Amino acid sequence: MQYSNQVIVKRWIPILKEYERTKFKVNPRQFKFIKDLCKAHHISTKELRRYYKKWTDGNKTDESLLPNKRGARPGSRRTSKEIERNIIKAYRRFGSNRYELVLLFKPYYLDKTPSPATMDRIKARYPLNESQKKIIKRYERQTPGELAHIDMTKIPKDIRCSFKVKDLYVAALCDDCTRLTYAEIIKDKKASTLTYFMARSLSWFKQIYNFEFEAVMSDNGAEFKGTLDREHPFETMCSELGIKHIYTKPYRPQTNGKIEAFWKILKNEFFYPNSFESEQDMFLNLGNFLFEFNHLRKHGGLNYESPFDKLQKVTELVS
Repeated sequence: MQYSNQVIVKRWIPILKEYERTKFKVNPRQFKFIKDLCKAHHISTKELRRYYKKWTDGNKTDESLLPNKRGARPGSRRTSKEIERNIIKAYRRFGSNRYELVLLFKPYYLDKTPSPATMDRIKARYPLNESQKKIIKRYERQTPGELAHIDMTKIPKDIRCSFKVKDLYVAALCDDCTRLTYAEIIKDKKASTLTYFMARSLSWFKQIYNFEFEAVMSDNGAEFKGTLDREHPFETMCSELGIKHIYTKPYRPQTNGKIEAFWKILKNEFFYPNSFESEQDMFLNLGNFLFEFNHLRKHGGLNYESPFDKLQKVTELVS
């Protein structure tokens, strides 16, 4: 028996025997009440009862007081839930067979990568229900500039608190075909502020990538949509420039899903992992992030090409 186990046994055997004498009022006994026994040995009554139950259930043997053995039992070395979920995501996205899945995950999980047979068992554990089997209708414009997605969101609260500002937003304009995106940090969400942002975005796309937009899609927020009794600056600008303004269905953000996906990427890869010394520092780093997003980062929705690569490919096909 290991020394640590011997210590447990030598400590608890006398306590449990004294507990029996006190509980059943067997004389001679050292303590009149159980609470006095617990106080003397610096233990709780709950712990005392737990060890006594283990001792009696194990026929009062020394081994019954030892900790239960830990670790995987034979036949229970199942793949972790995180790995299983990633495998299922890849399988449902690419439709890969079990050998292709092994090759796909081998560089990441190394010796923890499941075997081809285990890949089949994992797929069988997560069957699709009837609603998931329905084909999801996805759309993508064929040429750059056919449709733009515009939206805005609040910067995470911890960053705003560090700058001691109540309101701070990020606005973005995304091309539907290539996913090229322009974004800015803005102070408020007034219609005039978004209108000026839209003008700068259109100029940026024209100067850098040499294309213009035919239509823009936004939600039904007051910064984008006006009322019948007065003109709205954003709608007025779209009308003057000949840009068709399309609205999403109310309470249906999936319609504007490409810009919603950008918010998720921006928060997970820019805001959350980094710390910023000041607002100016955040502004400068946002420019660097946009360059990496548009020119270097591979996008799953573009068959793992960067937006700039997609732009070049589409431009070659059109020309």
